[in-house]
Amino acid sequence: MIKKNSLSFRIITRVLLITSILFVLTVAAYYLFSRKIVRENARENAVQLAENLAGRVNKELVGLEKIPMTLGSALNLHLLHEDSIPVMLEKILAQNKNIFGVAISFEPYHVPGKGRLYAPYTFRCIVDKDSLVRGFIDYEYFLRDWYQIPRVLEKPYWSEPYYSEIDHRVLMASYSFPFYREKDGRDVFSGVVTIDVSLDWLTEIVSEARIFDTGYAFMVSRNGVALAHPVRTQIVNESVFSSAEEWNAPMLREIGRDIIAGRTDFRKYNRGDDYHLYMYHTSLPSSRWSIGVVYPEREMFGPLQQMNTLMIVLVVGGLLILGLLTVQNIKRITSPLGQFAESAHLIAEGDFNVTLPDIRSKDEMHELHGAFSHMQQQLAQYVENLKETTSAKEKIESELRIAHQIQMSMIPHSFPPFPDTPQVDLFATLNSAREVGGDLYDFFIMDNDKFCFAIGDVSGKGVPASLFMAVTRTLLRSIADKTISAAEITNTLNKSLAMNNESCMFVTFFMGVLDLTSGEVRYVNAGHNPPVLITKDDELKSLESGGSIPLGLVADYVYKEQQLRMEAGDKIFAYTDGVNEAENAQAQLFGDDNMLQVVSKHKELDPRKLIKAVEDAVIRHVAGFPQSDDITMLTIAYNGNMDNKRSITLENNIEELRRISSFLEKCAEAWSLSMPLTMSLNLVLEEAFTNIVQYGYNDKGKREIELLLEKKGQEVMITLIDDGQFFDPTAQEDPDTGLAVEDRPIGGLGIFLIRKTMDDISYYEKGGKNHLVMTKKIQ
Repeated sequence: MIKKNSLSFRIITRVLLITSILFVLTVAAYYLFSRKIVRENARENAVQLAENLAGRVNKELVGLEKIPMTLGSALNLHLLHEDSIPVMLEKILAQNKNIFGVAISFEPYHVPGKGRLYAPYTFRCIVDKDSLVRGFIDYEYFLRDWYQIPRVLEKPYWSEPYYSEIDHRVLMASYSFPFYREKDGRDVFSGVVTIDVSLDWLTEIVSEARIFDTGYAFMVSRNGVALAHPVRTQIVNESVFSSAEEWNAPMLREIGRDIIAGRTDFRKYNRGDDYHLYMYHTSLPSSRWSIGVVYPEREMFGPLQQMNTLMIVLVVGGLLILGLLTVQNIKRITSPLGQFAESAHLIAEGDFNVTLPDIRSKDEMHELHGAFSHMQQQLAQYVENLKETTSAKEKIESELRIAHQIQMSMIPHSFPPFPDTPQVDLFATLNSAREVGGDLYDFFIMDNDKFCFAIGDVSGKGVPASLFMAVTRTLLRSIADKTISAAEITNTLNKSLAMNNESCMFVTFFMGVLDLTSGEVRYVNAGHNPPVLITKDDELKSLESGGSIPLGLVADYVYKEQQLRMEAGDKIFAYTDGVNEAENAQAQLFGDDNMLQVVSKHKELDPRKLIKAVEDAVIRHVAGFPQSDDITMLTIAYNGNMDNKRSITLENNIEELRRISSFLEKCAEAWSLSMPLTMSLNLVLEEAFTNIVQYGYNDKGKREIELLLEKKGQEVMITLIDDGQFFDPTAQEDPDTGLAVEDRPIGGLGIFLIRKTMDDISYYEKGGKNHLVMTKKIQ
């Protein structure tokens, strides 16, 4: 029998307690981690499924939207005569099975000789879907939403879903595109092109989604009304909000608000019967419809619950077996130690003078007695010495940690440092060889349009160097508050550091003042490693010191400033000697040549990536050898005046058209461009970008296309740069617009449309890339 107050009992209980806690924590961690993984996997699957459905639907919708856009553009340019409209509408319906009807509705009295209302409409026969019926809209269509909304908003519009008045079994939605014609030198609204799209294919696409046993996918309109749902009675008859009201699910109501706002999210909500569900929803940018997928929580975590129950059973069984084995082994091991139990307790409590039991046997117990006796003597002395040594060491380490924290807090480490100053981009790093070091860098705005930057290296290492570094940085900011001259700042700083400098410490120092407006840089190099100027033409130039000495040596030494002018795209790479003098195990230096080669190889990268490339090269060179000196790097990129020039990098994917439209809208809003001009530019960009994507690349790999927009006075200039097949669109002949639509060859109309819309178009090849430049005057 084991006594409750015995050592054996405590060992056994503690082992079992700790083991139980570890088992419980392990099971809990496994369950929580597995639950998180299951949820994340479900979210990834939901995102992939929803995005796949959205991609399929959006691809179909984008293709359908191009039809009225193309008709509207043709009407804008008078390329489509009114008498050819019925033939064109029949061709469109014959080529697009998902379109139920097509109409071109003109403004009242707009078409001479056609009377007050003229709206040709071609639709599919109710009995035979392959048969087409020509007709005209004979009611006052200009009062309907599908006509008025695009007319007022001056942009295309997808209607809410509805059942066709011709065939009440057909669920459809209408897409209306406004078109304009020039009159008296300005564009005048002339009508809308409308397609009626059958939505049965949406239900077919959505029904293909398989989510556990009861999960499902659905699609709703911009107002939350069901467009596609596995339960067909819900289509058009129910919405997200009516379902939330029916199930008393306030969280579903919030999700509905997010859906109609076009947001994307993965959230959990409860149905009225305490049934938990997860929903992921995303929107289609063109139609503002949304797709959602619903995952039942019970089915998501069902296998995990079963696995967790099995683990609990195994853990409980394992603890019982472990307890039995532990009791048997502890009793066997500790039975000879009963005589030492009380003495061991007293020694554990710090009483090293306790009287030990008298052991007469010559076995291991006698050796244990001698070991206890010797331990009493040595332990008392050791503990005393250890307290003194540990206290002193902890004090020094604590002070060094605090010093390191204070030193690092003095230099800026938030990047990008000035989000509201797009003229300059910057990144810097400082890696100390010891707890504290003597390198420094700093940068700040002076006098609104002046940018001051500096880098330095204090002689020596450790605490003295760190203090001198702190003084230098503090004096720099203090002096810069009174003057913006680089020479005056450096001379005043040198005098302050040289005063009472009995330790003869010094600092190599480089500082410059950049005029953000003009790009002019006035700088002083006080014995520091010459920074590298990387020009926009990819040339590397060293900014030599001119023989100046470090700061702090001679108080009356006069430093003279030098100057240069940075162009948009130029960079300055500054560094301390810890970079080029980094050593490996063979005492080989990294060297200036290696550093310049790395900078030259990665000169086109942004400041952060450029410094990371140099840093990686140094790490590869030293190959784990201990760092012997502080390593500091600072890179500044001058972007020039960015107010009227913007750019975006695109993939060679037709889905990027929505990013182009969003990017153009932001530029138009910033530059106050009119809606007709914006729509014309958007149409031109869509045509040009689509031509590049479809005909410029033979492979299916991802490539980058750069789009530049610039406002120059009363002109907007668009530049598209790609590395696809060389193609000069300006060399193509215009199509014969005198031919009837059905007699014209396919192709060529897009380039002709660009020429007619833009005031100037040019092309050139540079650096293995196509450059298409298009200019439009602002009326």
